[in-house]
Amino acid sequence: MTINTVGVIGVGTMGLGVAQVCAQAGRSVVAVKATPGSWEKAKAGMEKGLNKSVERGKMAAEDRDAIVSRITFSTDESAVADCDLIVESIIEDLEVKKNLFRRLEQVCRPDALLTTNTSTLSVTAMMAVCKQRDRIAGLHFFNPAPVMKLVEIIHAFETSDAVIEALDGFCREIGKEPVLVQDTTGFIVNRLLTPYMTNAIRMLERGTGTIESIDSAMRLGAAHPMGPFELADFIGLDVVEHMAMNIFQDVRHEHHAPPHTLTRLVQLGYLGRKSGKGFYDYSQKPAVQNPQLTRPVI
Repeated sequence: MTINTVGVIGVGTMGLGVAQVCAQAGRSVVAVKATPGSWEKAKAGMEKGLNKSVERGKMAAEDRDAIVSRITFSTDESAVADCDLIVESIIEDLEVKKNLFRRLEQVCRPDALLTTNTSTLSVTAMMAVCKQRDRIAGLHFFNPAPVMKLVEIIHAFETSDAVIEALDGFCREIGKEPVLVQDTTGFIVNRLLTPYMTNAIRMLERGTGTIESIDSAMRLGAAHPMGPFELADFIGLDVVEHMAMNIFQDVRHEHHAPPHTLTRLVQLGYLGRKSGKGFYDYSQKPAVQNPQLTRPVI
């Protein structure tokens, strides 16, 4: 299976990153905005990031121009009809994703590979709504996609070995390191990483340490590039809560449920870096601990 054209549905941070990675590797890309509104803002955001890379000397101007020229933006899902591979990167809502897969099966070529970039949801559940199930798989990139080397290839219940082989080769051709994973909630990375972050939050709630001390301990003692609170803020606290809830619903063990403090922050709109405040307050440079979290947590 030769993959020359890639359709990406969803042009949020992850979708745009996947589109850039594929275009940078010489693939033609169709990027479809899945939510109402124009795609111009998404394209401008991607070009802004590419321009910064050129300004910093990390990318040649002609390479930037080549990447942009290979990506066609659209608001019409049927624009991916002739693509060899489709990567779904929309909201982490299983029913919404299942409905999208139903529509894609009606639009795409019968030999096209249909994949999801979900971080925790069941690929098999999405496969179940399709008639041609052997071509469905997970293709989980990590944020930021242009930088992170790992891609988890998820082998769902009826995914064919030929599809897995094709996706493995494709990932290597675009400069990524694929890891094969069976379809379990959270796969490998998030199944380990989510409890790591929620355990840190519970340590904070128990008064074991402060946000800064726990982060410093894991950076200096475990050689992690970011501590658990820095990482949660980077990912987005709403996303972390969602991942924790997905794992909890799978294992039904209270230890995996989203901690009280995480839920309260999300309810207040404190989502981390993207909102300007989470476990840290990013209105100051360098960022400081969220002052509301320096007092006892109730």
